[in-house]
Amino acid sequence: MILDHLPQVELLARRLHRRCPQVELDDLISAGTVGLIRAVDRFDPSRNLKLKTLAEHRIQGALLDYLRHLDPLPRAARQFQKRRDAILANYAQAEIPTQGQLAEMLGLPERKFAQLSRMVTASETIRFNDMPDFMRRRIA
Repeated sequence: MILDHLPQVELLARRLHRRCPQVELDDLISAGTVGLIRAVDRFDPSRNLKLKTLAEHRIQGALLDYLRHLDPLPRAARQFQKRRDAILANYAQAEIPTQGQLAEMLGLPERKFAQLSRMVTASETIRFNDMPDFMRRRIA
């Protein structure tokens, strides 16, 4: 049964990989396969449910769990980042609001806003090749 549904794993993993190309496709397929195995273990034919339906939910859940595991930020910080970035996108051409104004727009105290901003900034990664030369020489 697992071998019959492996193409479904690959299809869902490829679909997600198009949205998240920085994640290795093989890793997504592995995570999806774990979801498929769990679906087969829990499958009960007496419930009149197709394995394909159950497997799809389990595979997608395993893929999302894998992506969440890779994300260094907690969900609340990631949601904060998305909401903050959406507000800032509206100000691309106009005057950018201050930190206090942004905190007010998000309905957060300034202290909490600053804490979440530091958390988001600390989680950002830069590629080695994008670093200034003096930093690359120190690391290498």
